[in-house]
Amino acid sequence: SANMYQMRGKNQELCGKCKRPSCISPAVCPNLNADHAPLIDIYKAVDSIPGIKKSFIGSGVRYDLLLHHYKDDKLVSAAQAYTKELITRHVSGRLKVAPEHTSDAVLKYMRKPSFQLFHEFKRVFDRINREAGLNQQIIPYFISSHPGCTEVHMAELAAETRDMNFQLEQVQDFTPTPMTVSTETWYSGYHPYTLEPVYSAHTPQEKLKQRMFFFWYKPEERQRIISELRKIGRPDLIARLYPQNVSYNANQERKEGYGMSRQKRSNYTQRNVPANKRKPKNNTTSKSNRK
Repeated sequence: SANMYQMRGKNQELCGKCKRPSCISPAVCPNLNADHAPLIDIYKAVDSIPGIKKSFIGSGVRYDLLLHHYKDDKLVSAAQAYTKELITRHVSGRLKVAPEHTSDAVLKYMRKPSFQLFHEFKRVFDRINREAGLNQQIIPYFISSHPGCTEVHMAELAAETRDMNFQLEQVQDFTPTPMTVSTETWYSGYHPYTLEPVYSAHTPQEKLKQRMFFFWYKPEERQRIISELRKIGRPDLIARLYPQNVSYNANQERKEGYGMSRQKRSNYTQRNVPANKRKPKNNTTSKSNRK
């Protein structure tokens, strides 16, 4: 992470007795020295070197550390100062951050903060850009097929990010990595700490069904996504992803019956029209034209 320089426990004796697997999950530990001031000093020192016009931060930023409500006012001020320094002087047009998912249930397995914090950080990012007269983008990174993630979670991710006007670029499937909790969960089917069963996508087909929701905006994925949303019982998300299809979704299916082939649909429609008003078939001659 870009903004964890020199961060460690203030009281190392407490750290030695601590059984928490993470200093920042599920919340920032009060014993963590999360001071961003030393990092600001480094950025300014780099920019002061002759010949350096501007320095950029390429790695991801832990925005939960920037937005945390510290009891120490100095930590709050340093986090705010770092956020402004980063956005106004060290972004090359696009700032990459990794919310990873929109579902808090999935984020819990990842030991990542709630997606609501990303909403808050984006508001801060947009405000600072506006005040500084800058036109920069925030590029979120997301992952599919992580243990605990289902197609429903991915469908909701697609709708949520679309509502935020994102067309996702920085995405990937979960890749098992040795000696991680996520990989152990993926392999065994159980969370190692709680022993609760956890679903994971394993087959290429299962992974593809999740990954396609990243690309809801691509024309070639549209019909597959609409079909899958109906299969998983979330047709309500069709209107959020494809609002221009609302009239079709609501009315056309009731008239024609979704899932039938064009020919079957035609026959279905003919059967439900009174016999005296049906159109004649191509291979017959209407009564009025007979000799």
